[in-house]
Amino acid sequence: MDHGVVVGRVALLRRFPLRSAGGDLPASVSLDAAGLAHDRRWQLLDAAGEPVRARDVPELAAWVASVDDDALRVRPAGAAGGAAAPGDGWPVRLAGPGTRLHDARAAGVGAAGAPGPHREGAAVHLVAAGAAEAPDAPAGCDPGERANVVVELDPALAQPGEERTWVGRRLRLQRADAAPGPLLRVTRTPKRCLGVYADVVEPGVVGVGDVVVLLDT
Repeated sequence: MDHGVVVGRVALLRRFPLRSAGGDLPASVSLDAAGLAHDRRWQLLDAAGEPVRARDVPELAAWVASVDDDALRVRPAGAAGGAAAPGDGWPVRLAGPGTRLHDARAAGVGAAGAPGPHREGAAVHLVAAGAAEAPDAPAGCDPGERANVVVELDPALAQPGEERTWVGRRLRLQRADAAPGPLLRVTRTPKRCLGVYADVVEPGVVGVGDVVVLLDT
């Protein structure tokens, strides 16, 4: 067991398989050097090969993406029935002729052992629950609603927003049975959103309810 301070527990995990679209809330997920398994793995590209973003096609943000048997599935938020596969032609219907789906892992980006994570800046975005309401929260920041790991801090030990002081520290996401989970190193604070970015030093599985141990005290 690592010797450190238990500062809280994992309250929520978020994964966004398709960039700019909604995602899913896994109860547990593997973490490796690229981040959460399948997170930001796929992206829509237009006919010119440029990324399609929600600011260009607002309807994209209203779609929900998930992964089934290593394949992407999407559906409009709130829609009943099954999700669509790429072969159903939804990329073209959504964003116009020539739109195609790019799989970063198939291209060798963001896979375990590939150079660099699939996220700009770091593999994992972590934020404390309630950070947006903290008195010292930076003005104009995104509230962190697309952060991967949401931590419920122990109020006796740390307050929401205090995770921004952890830059350079390591975090162990430890299983409820005390088995060691992934080891993260907090690398920096984002420019436009709350929380912190972290790299994965040791891979493993993280689950909701896992203990967050702050090391290097």
